[in-house]
Amino acid sequence: MIDGLCNFFDEGYGKLGFAVATAVGGLHMMATEGQPVLGVIDSPKFGWFDTQHTLGLILTVGGLCCVRNCMRGE
Repeated sequence: MIDGLCNFFDEGYGKLGFAVATAVGGLHMMATEGQPVLGVIDSPKFGWFDTQHTLGLILTVGGLCCVRNCMRGE
């Protein structure tokens, strides 16, 4: 069952859908106010930019790169 699920995300619509979900999730993390990690650990902040926004930026860039690669057929 796990093999089938992982293979779905390996190509076609599964790969593209996961890339879009990753980019949207990253945008959501960047757009919302920073919160404690796992609800209990305060993360370091640099002005309004904190660990949550850094992770959101990484997810957004990675997701958009994957979407681009899916569109190119890579």
